[in-house]
Amino acid sequence: MKRFLAFSLLLAALGSSGLACSANAQTVTDGSDKKASPFVKNTLKTLTKRFPDTHPFFRGITTHANAEKKQVVCGEISLSSSKTPEPDSFMLFGATEGENAPIVYEPREIPASIDSREVNMWINHGADLADLEEMGCVPEGSYRQYGDKLNQVLQNKKHSATR
Repeated sequence: MKRFLAFSLLLAALGSSGLACSANAQTVTDGSDKKASPFVKNTLKTLTKRFPDTHPFFRGITTHANAEKKQVVCGEISLSSSKTPEPDSFMLFGATEGENAPIVYEPREIPASIDSREVNMWINHGADLADLEEMGCVPEGSYRQYGDKLNQVLQNKKHSATR
């Protein structure tokens, strides 16, 4: 604790002496943020602030323009506490220039059975995937596959309930 306090005081002193101290709040694991636009940098900062208890890792950052000629950023974020996050810890994200907030989609396997109290949660979860598909961040048809699987689970529940 004493070392941390001494280090903090040293950094404060360096900052007040005119030396610039910069720290990245996020890490891009694959260098895909090279030549990132201010919009992309702001999106990464926004996502970092959304998850203040973690040190987010990003990868696969791409940009393109949508039909309205607005910039869209897509990529993956991991909230893993490991210094080298596992590949399956990454979640999809996307943001459109001028829109409210980036969308993060955590791919979760739909269970074989869903409690009726959880149906709305799964529907809302799929809405994030639909938004990412509309942005061009996931392949076309991703939301339909998700919806078909969810409907199949719900239909199986109805059939077993009527027996």
